[in-house]
Amino acid sequence: GLPNVHLANGYREVQTPYGPGIAIEDVEGLHRAIARDLVECKPALTGTEMRFIRKLLELTQARLGEFLGVQDQTVRNWESMGDEAVPKHADRGIRLVFRDVTRRAIPPFAELIEQVASRRQWRAAPYRYRPRAREHWSPEREAA
Repeated sequence: GLPNVHLANGYREVQTPYGPGIAIEDVEGLHRAIARDLVECKPALTGTEMRFIRKLLELTQARLGEFLGVQDQTVRNWESMGDEAVPKHADRGIRLVFRDVTRRAIPPFAELIEQVASRRQWRAAPYRYRPRAREHWSPEREAA
């Protein structure tokens, strides 16, 4: 349920008992690639994106609230913002939690904040499935 997520490949049409459907290769890998792209490239996270990242990390709203020093109702309020940007401290907090839980600390946090703060517009990229790569899914960005 994230807007602007498009798959370049890595899926196929299948028949189900309920009619036509889509099968996606390595769904968990795709979700990790989307979350990494959001955390490392998108200048401002929305409530929907924050919920996506929290669920990927298998955290309850209460647990994320504990990590960020807020009540679970506050996390609920941020997530209910939909396509609106969450407050800056919530945005930075979920990025830190993601990096801590996934042990992914590249680039350094100060550089990451500077990078996302300097970007004015973020464009979604199609995600391409590469079966022989270490991380199968990655965004396909045009060279700047």
